[in-house]
Amino acid sequence: MLHNKNLGNLGEDYACKFLCRKGYKIIRRNVYIGKGEIDIIAKYKGVLVFIEVKAREGDEYIDLLDALDKDKCERLIDICEEYLSINKLEDVDWRVDLIGIIARNGRVLKARHFKGIV
Repeated sequence: MLHNKNLGNLGEDYACKFLCRKGYKIIRRNVYIGKGEIDIIAKYKGVLVFIEVKAREGDEYIDLLDALDKDKCERLIDICEEYLSINKLEDVDWRVDLIGIIARNGRVLKARHFKGIV
């Protein structure tokens, strides 16, 4: 079993490779804004995409959308809007995605990409 930080790193590394294979260009990782963090910022077909990565260890697929309650979604939106404001990107098209990763013994078993979650 991996420690949370190692599992998170495994998930984010895999998510970046997963996104690149789908044609996304990774802009930044682990961006801290105020009291929150954006795991991955990428660009895809002219849209700036803020990506939350949730990694879990186990055999079964868990509905990782449940990990994003109303408060977490509101925080994500606030963090993204602050990033856009700081970087003077108010007029850019953007969205928030989730990549769910299921791993076991340090290996990714499944990955699922949820687009436009908030």
